[in-house]
Amino acid sequence: MTVEIVEVNSCKRNLAVEIPASEVDQEVSNLAREYARNAKVPGFRPGKAPLSIIRQRYGSELWKDATQKIIERCWRDAVEEHKLQPLAEPVVKDMEHEPGSPLKFTVAFEIMPPVEVKEYKGLKVTVPRKEIGDEDVNRSLEMIREQHAQYVPAEGAEAQDGLILTLTVEYRIGEDDNPIRDEGVSFEMGHPRTDTAFAEHLRGAKAGESRTFEVAYPEDHIPERFAGKKVSYDVTVTDIKKKEVPELNDEFSKDLGYEDVQTFTRHIRDELVRQEEVTAEKKAREMLLDTIVEQQPVDIPDCMVQDELESRTYRIATDLAIRGIDINQAAIDWKKVFEEERPRAEQAVRRHIFLDAIARQEGIEVTSEEVDSELEKMSADTGKSAAVLRAQLEKEGRIQSLERHLRQNKALDFIYRNANISVG
Repeated sequence: MTVEIVEVNSCKRNLAVEIPASEVDQEVSNLAREYARNAKVPGFRPGKAPLSIIRQRYGSELWKDATQKIIERCWRDAVEEHKLQPLAEPVVKDMEHEPGSPLKFTVAFEIMPPVEVKEYKGLKVTVPRKEIGDEDVNRSLEMIREQHAQYVPAEGAEAQDGLILTLTVEYRIGEDDNPIRDEGVSFEMGHPRTDTAFAEHLRGAKAGESRTFEVAYPEDHIPERFAGKKVSYDVTVTDIKKKEVPELNDEFSKDLGYEDVQTFTRHIRDELVRQEEVTAEKKAREMLLDTIVEQQPVDIPDCMVQDELESRTYRIATDLAIRGIDINQAAIDWKKVFEEERPRAEQAVRRHIFLDAIARQEGIEVTSEEVDSELEKMSADTGKSAAVLRAQLEKEGRIQSLERHLRQNKALDFIYRNANISVG
């Protein structure tokens, strides 16, 4: 048997294996004996069929099982002997086997590329920082007022932009004879997310009024179940409300816990300044890390990029679901999403690789106390106890990922503390 590890690049390896025909045949014979113990062959008592008959009857299964055993054994021995640390399950390829000839195959796998970071201390970056002006403060104040708006009955009002309608909707799609009924449907007339074609048929309606109409939706309409369809509606307006936004005055400020409007406004300005400082620091950290990455090219494992892409896609899908978009109904080209996200995923993987390398070079480790502290923070966000979270992460094999995340953050802290940062 010959085994050779071939270096494709700094993170890709091939394990090239050649097994003599005699060893393959011996493995098949061993398996045939195991098969014979339980095989039921017509004309023979259980376990008494000759090996020649077993090999003839189960030839393809024996060869398949034998090669699988050989591959697993060679891979296991290679990992132990060469102290390999593969990042994902290996891929078997280029298998060759003819009767009487050696069995040849290649096991492709990826490892973390060896990286020795050369320059990561004393880096210089200039971070742009936005000055907080009156316009920014006023915009935040308006958003807070909107958040505290109340909806009150609009007595005698007719449906128009800015009013909130509550409806009972019964509709049929196309020629469907089974109507679908929804009660308590609420939407704001004139809102960008409102179905304009639907809303226009209700303009001018009063509370208690019913209207019957049809809407022909275009082929690219979302949700897809209406796309290219004609939908018949029977709608009753059960309620009309208007939005009342509180005035920005001392009374409103006191309701929010501030002495007066001046104190409230000053707090908002201070908070915006603090947020801008946090944003500037985050930007500085990203610029520092990207500077390090750009100075030293490195091969990146495909499996890590794929994992990052899947994580990003999951976050996109989750965000859409939170916004009330059914990803099963929405016309989303996930292949295009993957293509658009790939450059960012690759850069994220490079960052992880360099942070791991810097942590190793600086001897940065994560203490159990730091892990416990992070679990306490997660506990506050999830409502689960730190002990439950730890048990869950350990069961799922993700506690090491948490430790790695914390170690990378400490490495980035080290880079930031040792950098020359100016504000431009």
